[in-house]
Amino acid sequence: MRYLVFLSLCALALYAATAEDVYKIYKTKGIDAVEAYLKSEFEPKEVKVVKELKKKEIKSKAKEPTGKELQSKEYWAKQLKDIDVQLGYYEEAESLIVCEKDTKRCDVYKNNTDSLKLVKSHTAIMGKSGDKVKRGDLKTPVGVYEITKRFKPANQFYGPLAFSLSYPNMYDMVRGKSGDGIWIHGSPLDGKDRDDLSKGCVVLDNNTILELDTEINANDTIVIIGESKVQKVSKEMMSVILSEVYKWQHAWKVNDLNGYLAFYSNDFRRSNGMNKKAFSEMKKGIFAKKENKTIITENMSIVPYPTMDDKKLFKILYYQTYKSPSFASKGEKELYVEIINNKISILAEK
Repeated sequence: MRYLVFLSLCALALYAATAEDVYKIYKTKGIDAVEAYLKSEFEPKEVKVVKELKKKEIKSKAKEPTGKELQSKEYWAKQLKDIDVQLGYYEEAESLIVCEKDTKRCDVYKNNTDSLKLVKSHTAIMGKSGDKVKRGDLKTPVGVYEITKRFKPANQFYGPLAFSLSYPNMYDMVRGKSGDGIWIHGSPLDGKDRDDLSKGCVVLDNNTILELDTEINANDTIVIIGESKVQKVSKEMMSVILSEVYKWQHAWKVNDLNGYLAFYSNDFRRSNGMNKKAFSEMKKGIFAKKENKTIITENMSIVPYPTMDDKKLFKILYYQTYKSPSFASKGEKELYVEIINNKISILAEK
């Protein structure tokens, strides 16, 4: 019976395809594939059009939020309802390493669509207690860093593999911190124990450093180093930060100078060392032009920034596209903000 159905379908197929085409599908994929093929070929055009329209309708429902929505804490509370933000908000970052100096522990996370998934906890040796201030103090810095390079160390003391960190970051530099060469690295290849394995670095045993290499994408990893347990972030706090960032950006777009500058701390420093007074004067001249601006924000990460005094600090990273009649730029944007009375206060900017 099924053979007769097949012959009938072949006869119909002559209107849209040759019998040879149908036979080829039958020989390679079977009669079910032939039936599916013929059904799609002879489906009325108006049915196909309706299906395509439905697809477009579904896509259009996932519309971009309005500027007003982005500035609303309530909007962000709804967006974060099913997202775990205890260790930060990450739109694109693939991996996160959270290190605690006092417990000698580094946790590795993978960024899923709605949560950070713990991959594994590793034991590590780190430098002296306290935040790093200057070269040679043998302290592991407290803060948020990115991996800048994955490499094989020339000196066997550092093991088979190392990842360099972005210390000093911009916030470190505007506060006058010095030093460099802070790595996550392995142990001496000769196997000898030494008291000074960490001179401010994060040191893993050699099997672990090789395992870490399989757990992260070194090109897209954020590293958080705290003196003790990294403080968890509430969804309410994250909603405040996101809405405040877009309020700041809106004031920038519409040339609201006073509203814009109100987001900056009196202790603000730009990456080039400019203080708030000089920065304000510069912006006053730019805003006076009343130019229309386009500011597009993509791939945002909001990372809790550990401190030694329990301040509510965050590092905000994103890719920004800026365009006005007199200036255009594209690149990574970096903000360091403190939360005071549910408002962001920008401490440093790049």
